Amino acid sequence: MFKSITFIKALLGVCLLSLFLSGCATKIHSVGKTSYRIVKSKAWKSKRARSETVVSGPVKYSALPFSSSESAARRIDIQSQNISSWKNLGPQIRKSIEYAGRNPAGGMALKRKDLRLTWGQLRKSLEDLERLLPRLDRNPELLGKSFVWYELQSGAEMTGYYTPVIEASLTKRGPYKYPVYRVPPDLRKARPGQTHPWSEQLRKGYRVENGRILPYHSRRAIDIDKVLSGRGLEVAWLKDPVDLFYMHVQGGGVLRLPDGRLRTAVFSGTNGLSFKGLGQIMLNKRILKRSQLSREKIKEYLLSHPKQMWELMAENNSYIFFQITRGRPLGANGKPLKSMVSLATDPSLIPLGAIVAFRTDIFPRKGRPSQRVNGLGLAQDTGKAIRGARLDYYLGTGNEFKYPAHHLKKRVPVYLLISRAALRR
Repeated sequence: MFKSITFIKALLGVCLLSLFLSGCATKIHSVGKTSYRIVKSKAWKSKRARSETVVSGPVKYSALPFSSSESAARRIDIQSQNISSWKNLGPQIRKSIEYAGRNPAGGMALKRKDLRLTWGQLRKSLEDLERLLPRLDRNPELLGKSFVWYELQSGAEMTGYYTPVIEASLTKRGPYKYPVYRVPPDLRKARPGQTHPWSEQLRKGYRVENGRILPYHSRRAIDIDKVLSGRGLEVAWLKDPVDLFYMHVQGGGVLRLPDGRLRTAVFSGTNGLSFKGLGQIMLNKRILKRSQLSREKIKEYLLSHPKQMWELMAENNSYIFFQITRGRPLGANGKPLKSMVSLATDPSLIPLGAIVAFRTDIFPRKGRPSQRVNGLGLAQDTGKAIRGARLDYYLGTGNEFKYPAHHLKKRVPVYLLISRAALRR
């Protein structure tokens, strides 16, 4: 009997121990859930749908997934570009269609390892966007359904530009003494197919003197040595030499005549020599610090140091020639620009005529909060300073755009939009 009781106690002890161990195992399993550490695959990986910043990465394109492109399309706010309806974008798209149509349909508009596009595909994309416009006010996600959104992985540095209104006269008088020149008759360019050891320079511009082919006159020769003076090439005269310099940088300007009439100085040619920014020149010479390189500070220094002014400006060899018209400022595509829509790009990365989606912030006035723009732009202009992953956003005509243009400098997300129908060609 005693042995039976002992055996039963032992058996009960084993059962209780087993239950305890079983309970502990369950508890340990419950506490020790597997945790997965999130590892970023690449430092430049885009957050795409909701990112407020862009981390610099490789300058290459990758297509967004279908769902991401629809989400991105819904965020486009055409009213943030001061456009009341998508339909109002039609005339500007038509200008890009006309430009793309001047190029052979099978010719390459973009030739990169990561993305190749013909002019025919670019034109088809613009035509498809034009057809969609009446439906986009209600259904902006159609931009995601009908177009492939190619994300520029690096993003792009966005800056702003505008068409300044400059005090000028069509004749030399009083304070109007700084000339605006038209294209000189001795400025030549090589014809297509023409070859020469100097072929690169010939394509840009040259002159012939005593039977010798020479580079065309530099800014120093024109502004300081006055080699074009007295040849009847002057088409207007400005009050301010620094305004004239920056009109060359901008590639154009609106001139306000003494009687209040307006005329437009339109780019019509260049001497073909290399461009060098005035800010970089002054930084290299340690005249100004990097933090001082605003256009206002540069102009203030130059006007207060007139002896240095012409020498410093002359280090930029590039020189622009103009014609005076009654029309609006033109882009590199030969068409008028549109405020808050037109973009200046590097055609080797974003071809003229391309449809570009972007997001940026603009400071309209000093002391005012920024304005968010979730926009759709059109590549309609270029510039010597616009190289690689950079966009120059056209803000408008008039000196009221000076502040926002000079205070726009940030890295922004960028997407190149190509219609799915065009890609099937």
